[in-house]
Amino acid sequence: MSKPAVVIGSFVTFSLLLLSGCGQQLEVVAVTPVQGGISSMFTEPARTRLARTYRVTMPVEGRIGHVDLLPGDRVEVGQPLAMIDRFPFEQRVEEAQAVVSEMEQQLRINAYDEIEKTLAIEMTATVEATRDALRAADAQVDAEKVRVAWAEKVRERNTQLAKEGSVSQQDLENAVLAAQTAQISLKQEEFIQAALNTLFTAIKLGPKYVEQWLGRKQLEREVNLQQLAQARTRLARAEYQLDLAQLRAPVSGVVLHRYSEGEGSLPVGQLLLEIGDPADLEVVSDLLTRDAMRLSVGTSVELTAGDMRLQGIVKRIEPAGFTKRSSLGVEQQRVNVVVGLSEHPDKIGVGYRLQARFHTGSSQNTLILPRFSVLQAADGSHYVFLIKGNRLKRRVVKLGLRNDRQLEIVEGLSGGQRVVSVPDAEMKDGQSVRLDAEE
Repeated sequence: MSKPAVVIGSFVTFSLLLLSGCGQQLEVVAVTPVQGGISSMFTEPARTRLARTYRVTMPVEGRIGHVDLLPGDRVEVGQPLAMIDRFPFEQRVEEAQAVVSEMEQQLRINAYDEIEKTLAIEMTATVEATRDALRAADAQVDAEKVRVAWAEKVRERNTQLAKEGSVSQQDLENAVLAAQTAQISLKQEEFIQAALNTLFTAIKLGPKYVEQWLGRKQLEREVNLQQLAQARTRLARAEYQLDLAQLRAPVSGVVLHRYSEGEGSLPVGQLLLEIGDPADLEVVSDLLTRDAMRLSVGTSVELTAGDMRLQGIVKRIEPAGFTKRSSLGVEQQRVNVVVGLSEHPDKIGVGYRLQARFHTGSSQNTLILPRFSVLQAADGSHYVFLIKGNRLKRRVVKLGLRNDRQLEIVEGLSGGQRVVSVPDAEMKDGQSVRLDAEE
């Protein structure tokens, strides 16, 4: 087992008896480095907080009942926190559903094309029938024209023969009548032909009209589909707002703050409650960035609050630092270090102040001196005053681990050497001293 680390005794006062021109010696107290173990640590103030807190706000604009919960009340996840008047939101959903149903029915009506399809078939058949009738009329007109031409020839021949006395007057009159009758029949057939032609011109546009009507219905269907999509969007929004119109605990935990008692119309986003889980309790301390650089995730931390002692480890070192003015008015660069607790005592709540002692390393069987036995020079180096006989010898030393009470001497000293216990910056190399005591 190594010898325990030396503990600085009671404060030692020594008198400086430097008189100009006289040989009076300075009285000092000596201390000897010892072999032992040392833990490097530093202490900073800290405070407790919850790793996650949940703020409950008004999810929608509306009327809310009284919020009965008080700070410290326990809530379970999904538990109603207050009642919001849901009637306006339910009414909006019903109205949106009615619009959607109407648009869907309109689409079904618009999509029914059976009448138009049947009409298209009938119109096509009518066109074909009219075309056939028109062909027959054309043939009949052609036949009547042949008949007229033949009757005219007969009339002309009989007229000539009548002049010659070869046919009777009756035969001539019959030939003239036959020619006139043929002309009348031709006119009748031409009239029928013209009528059928006009009818065919009108009827053959029927299928085109049906096709155009179906095209228009298709355009109307596309418009209705767009309107239906908009109506469904409004319905989804109304259902979403209806679903939001309730206040339930997002997690199991306790009420940390009550910001509003409710009871009336409140705007969306109005802060009502803050809820957190005590199991998420952690500790945060803002450290000098140079101290934070000595830490890593998992570093051991000792936390004290009065007589209570807790153990923890560094959980997270935040990536961004910030500037903070010290009590002496000096601007310091600091960073938040988050400590996780190994236990969560009931007596520790949120926002409590603690002292955090961060352990940055340890060493065994090493050379140790009291912290006040080492001075720091202007260039940042460290030194001690060795006692050689009755003279002081300034000796530069290299430090290793350190804490509030002790320092590890890595280079510059060896065991058994005596150094001034509490040196003064006014001491000089080679100064004459007298040993008053030894710790």
